[in-house]
Amino acid sequence: MEDIYVSGGPREIPLEELYAEGGKQPPERKPAPGKKKKHRFRTFLKTAAAIILIIFIVFTALAAASGYTRQNLKSNRYISKTLLNNNALITNILLIGVDDSSEGTSRSDSMILVSLDFIHGKIKLTSLLRDCYLEIPGKNNAKLNAAYSYGGAQLLCDTIEYNFKVDIDHYIKVDFGMFTKLIDSIGGIDIEVTEKEAKFINRTSRQNINYGSSVHLNGEETLVYCRIRKLDTDYMRSFRQRKVISAIINKVNSTSPVETLRAVRNVLPLLETDMSAPEITLNAFRGGICALLFKISQIRIPDDDLMTTGYAGNQWVERPDMEGCIKRLEDFIYSGTEPEN
Repeated sequence: MEDIYVSGGPREIPLEELYAEGGKQPPERKPAPGKKKKHRFRTFLKTAAAIILIIFIVFTALAAASGYTRQNLKSNRYISKTLLNNNALITNILLIGVDDSSEGTSRSDSMILVSLDFIHGKIKLTSLLRDCYLEIPGKNNAKLNAAYSYGGAQLLCDTIEYNFKVDIDHYIKVDFGMFTKLIDSIGGIDIEVTEKEAKFINRTSRQNINYGSSVHLNGEETLVYCRIRKLDTDYMRSFRQRKVISAIINKVNSTSPVETLRAVRNVLPLLETDMSAPEITLNAFRGGICALLFKISQIRIPDDDLMTTGYAGNQWVERPDMEGCIKRLEDFIYSGTEPEN
């Protein structure tokens, strides 16, 4: 604050000198209200930044010590990155579910692309149908789920990028034996189960579950629910899998930070991913923000109007309209277009 002066003499004398000559103390100068608020806000920002940094370091250390399996994801040698749709504010993570990770010929039974969209404020789930018949780079045409058996997560990601022109930032793989532990580690999930689904599960498995708008399922029950196939169609099967992913997001969103950290510690050793420990932490933060604030949207590729069905040799396959699938995927992930009900 500038000094206050009394004018009128040969020189301007500071107010403090006038009080000193009379043996009195000048009045206390209080900071302006605006400066006080700015100081408090800066203190708050510094404290918040320190807390976030500490959490980041702890979470990263936890991830590094968890013993998860890391496999590098190399650049796609079949298509240039410049030809892929991408955006720095949208992160695409491919979730891969396989029958049995101990078998070298395992096929990917479930493929869901999770897009964390900070442009439109959404979490987007895209089921990629396993019977989709397309070109597997370096191989013959085959079902999409064969790509994993030919070359693991690397070739599966390469195949999806090559055919659908969408950039995959990371992947997470879990086999179904570990999937049950993953669900149990977060205390199970609550999900809608129809009467038809419950009767089918109880008739064809060792499980005995109820039906209703919010049924609590443990790991084994959730796995059976995800793998229902002969009840209806593979399309409904992919829809159920997206419902489970949504239920997991909702469950994590409703748990305390301590419970979430405990679940992370239990889940990480069950996973294979290309992410480093800091990347796991960063994307966990992104996912947490999305789960708290964003809406979940979902589609499947190809949809009914973008494919024809028939036989390729002795296999029943779905032949996609590739141009239409690329456009729909681009619109859904990058343009914020809502799927039609």
